[in-house]
This record gives sequence, C-alpha cells and structure tokens, in this order.
Amino acid sequence: PAAEDEALAAAVGGEVGDALRRLAPELRDVLRAMVLDGMSVRETSVLLGVPEGTVKTRARRARRAMREALS
Repeated sequence: PAAEDEALAAAVGGEVGDALRRLAPELRDVLRAMVLDGMSVRETSVLLGVPEGTVKTRARRARRAMREALS
C-alpha cells in the first residue's frame, strides 16, 4: 500500500500530491476509495473493514486536511 500511495501522490503531483502524502494513511485510504474510485460510504466500509460512521468521519477529516493544506 505504501508504494501505491506514493504512485497516487506522484500521479496527482504538485501541491495536491504533497497534501496527499501528508495525510494519515487511514484518511488517505478513505479519500482514495470514495473520491478516486467512486465508492459509496457502504462500499468503502466493507473494503476497509470499518463501520460506516468511521468512514464518514475519516472522509470529513481528510477533506478538511486537504482544504487546509491547499489554502
């Protein structure tokens, strides 16, 4: 997964890639599944093996962290 994260950040590049690299792995996993892979909260929950509420919380935290990093 670490190599996958680096490949993702490199593909996105620039400030967005740097911001992705700085995200905690659990936040990056949720962001990747929901935003890049287009998965629903339920699908992401099953994929990651965590409750739907946890997925929602991590997605909110990831978006906030990305917004702050890019502002």
